Amino acid sequence: MKSLFTVSIIVCFVACSTIEPPKPQKFEYPAQIPQSLNISADRLVYIDQLLQEYVDKKIIPHALTFVAKNGVVLHNKAFGWSDIESDRALKKDDLFRNYSQTKAITTVALMTLFEQGKFQIDDPVSKYIPECTHQVLEQLKPDGTYTTRPVASPLTIRHLLSHTSGIMGNRDLQTLRRELMNKRGNKPYETLAEEVKDLVQFPLAFDPGTEWNYHPSSDVWGFLVEYFSGKPLRDYVKETILTPLGMIDSDWYYPESYRERMVTAYNERDGKLVAQTDVWSNLRTPFQTDTRYCLAGTGLNGTIEDYARFCQMILNGGVFNGKRILGRRTIEMMGVDQLPHPNSGGPDFHFGLGFEIYPEKETERRGISNFTQMVSPGSLQWGGMYNTDYLIDHREGLIILLYTNRVPDTKIWEKFLNTVYQMLQ
Repeated sequence: MKSLFTVSIIVCFVACSTIEPPKPQKFEYPAQIPQSLNISADRLVYIDQLLQEYVDKKIIPHALTFVAKNGVVLHNKAFGWSDIESDRALKKDDLFRNYSQTKAITTVALMTLFEQGKFQIDDPVSKYIPECTHQVLEQLKPDGTYTTRPVASPLTIRHLLSHTSGIMGNRDLQTLRRELMNKRGNKPYETLAEEVKDLVQFPLAFDPGTEWNYHPSSDVWGFLVEYFSGKPLRDYVKETILTPLGMIDSDWYYPESYRERMVTAYNERDGKLVAQTDVWSNLRTPFQTDTRYCLAGTGLNGTIEDYARFCQMILNGGVFNGKRILGRRTIEMMGVDQLPHPNSGGPDFHFGLGFEIYPEKETERRGISNFTQMVSPGSLQWGGMYNTDYLIDHREGLIILLYTNRVPDTKIWEKFLNTVYQMLQ
C-alpha cells in the first residue's frame, strides 16, 4: 500500500512538472530584471552602444527597440530623432510605417476565417473568385502581346499565403499591369475588391507552388478576408485582431491629429540622410477622409508596442491580452515551411503561411543575409520595406523588434540580434 502511494506521488510530480506555466497576457516593465529569466542584465549595454553609434554616425536617423522574454520587457528604448530637421526626439509611442509587416496581420485575419470553417487551405482560389486565371505566361513579346499555356495545377489559398502563387510574379509582367492601368485611363482603384478582380485575370508567372514570388498574392488573400467575412478588410482586422489585442494605435488611416506622431522616413543620398515626408505604402496619405482602399500586403502603421502585442500573441500560441485570436494548432501549421527548394528567395530560404522561418540546420543559414547563427531554429521573422523588423523565438520565449524608417537597409538588424542573444545565460 505504501509503495502504491509512493508511485502515485511520483506520477503526480511528473505530471505537474510537465504543465507549462501560463502564457503572459500583458507586458511587465520591472525596475530590475528577475533572476529567473537567466539574463545578464549588465550586458544590455551592448544594445545601447550599437544603436547609439549608428545614430551618432548619422547612419540611421532613429531606432526603437522592444525585447521581451516570457512577457517581461528587457529593452524598450528610443534613440535619435523622429524628425532630424526639427530636432524632435524619437518617442516610444511614435508611429512608424510598417509596410510589409501588414502581411502577417492580414494573414492571421484570413486564418481566423479558416478556423470558422469558411474554407480549406487547399481550396482553389477560383472557387471564390471566378475571374481567377487558369493560364501561365509562356512568352511576353516586345510589342506587349503574349502567349499562355494552361496551369499544371490550380492556384490555391495555400499558394497565396506562402507567396508561391505566380500572380504578377516578375518584372516583365509589369508591362501587363501598365496595360491594365491604361485600359482604366490610369484611374486609381477605389476598393481592394475592384483591384483584385482585375489582377487575377492576368496569366501567372509560373505554375503555382513551383517558385517564390513575394508580395502580389497578399491583396488577393485580403479580398478573401472581405469575401468570407462580409466586411471591409480594415473593419474585420480591427474587430478580430487590433482591438482585442489592445493595438489601439495601429491602422491604415488616422485623424489629422495623429500626424505629429508619425516619424519622418529617410533615404540615404550621397552619404546623407534625406527626409521623405510623403512616403506612404498605401499610395494614399493615411490622413485622408476616404478610407475605403486598404491593402492586405502593406499600409498599416503603428507603434512598436502595438506590434509587439501581435508578436506575443503568436508566441503564446494564439492568445494575448486575455483574448484568443487563433488556436495553437493553427499557429503551428503557419510555422511549417511551404516552399520548393531551391527557390528565388535563396537555396535554403524557408517560408510558412505568413512568416519566414529559421532553418533547423545552421549550415542552411549561411549566405542568407538577414540571418544570424544566434537565433533558435524554427523562429519566425519578417519586416517592412522601411526597416521595421521583428522575430519570434518560441524556444527562448523571446520577441525581438527593432524599428527604423530608413532606406536602403543598413544591415543593423543582424548586429542587433547578436547583441540581444549574447545576454542569455
